[in-house]
Amino acid sequence: MKCPNCGERSTVEIDTHSAGYTSEEYPVKECAACGLVWCMKVVKGEMVVDILKPATGK
Repeated sequence: MKCPNCGERSTVEIDTHSAGYTSEEYPVKECAACGLVWCMKVVKGEMVVDILKPATGK
């Protein structure tokens, strides 16, 4: 999956089990290039990007 911030394809999947985020349904991803942490989730029937931590580079 491409990073929604910089378009880089090298991401790391973060295994988390906090409320509302599960690795099976909404995997949390971190961009190796810019540091953005995000997940995709369904809101009113549409997939949207949920930014969990802003990018730190690029």
